[in-house]
Amino acid sequence: MPEAKVSKSSFKPSAPMDRSVGTLASEALSVLVARRGAQAPGLSEKFLVALYESAGDRDPQVRNRTVRAMLAARISRLEIADLYIPEVARRMGEAWSDDGMSFADVTIGVARLQGLLRELTEHWSADARMHDNGLNIVVLVLADEHHTLGPMLLTSQLRRLGASVRLMLGRPLTEVRSLLNDQNFDAILVSVAHVERLAPTGELIRVLRNTMSQPTPIIVGGPAIDLDEDAMSLTHADHLSNDIEEALRLCGLMDVAVTPPPLKPGA
Repeated sequence: MPEAKVSKSSFKPSAPMDRSVGTLASEALSVLVARRGAQAPGLSEKFLVALYESAGDRDPQVRNRTVRAMLAARISRLEIADLYIPEVARRMGEAWSDDGMSFADVTIGVARLQGLLRELTEHWSADARMHDNGLNIVVLVLADEHHTLGPMLLTSQLRRLGASVRLMLGRPLTEVRSLLNDQNFDAILVSVAHVERLAPTGELIRVLRNTMSQPTPIIVGGPAIDLDEDAMSLTHADHLSNDIEEALRLCGLMDVAVTPPPLKPGA
């Protein structure tokens, strides 16, 4: 079958579907377009298949048993969250592209992966407190986009670096403006899944720059930035990056002293 086209990333199902969940599937599909065949090296095919199959099972105990088996095989919680879950989501998008999985099944499967990600990273999920001496960052998704798996993973990774992160998923513009007007942040990270949202992201960034109480670097990431060579000019971002450490380095923030939270046993 031919390679997936970019238009697949904005596929809409014919049946009505809850948007906050339905766009999880289109997020997986957009990642597929950007990274088809780009599996991270060193992953266990046995456990990738097991996790893939468990995400298709309605019984959460199946996923729990899979995770326990992976932990017993010395695959850490963070490896499952950072490497295995994104790869399984990519494979689901690939299965849909190759007519091996329905849009509804991809939607449900990625939603289950998101729930698993939340469980695996719960130790860092509640840290939205402002740090006096550490990094304070906003992770933002447009109000009408609602993709969540990638931003949730990004937020967890930033918190593991010791940053305080405020995750704003699909919040109204008035709420975002109020937050940036009332508090100072070291960086704003905007995640964009689809190329058609790059220009609206640029309009949002213009508004935010006029709202912020002090100049703050804005980094745009997500699958969309790899799909359009004009992403920088469309978004008016200070930087484009899908690498956390690179993004922080571009903003001059990698040298900010932070203390990562301690790992849980088995993490």
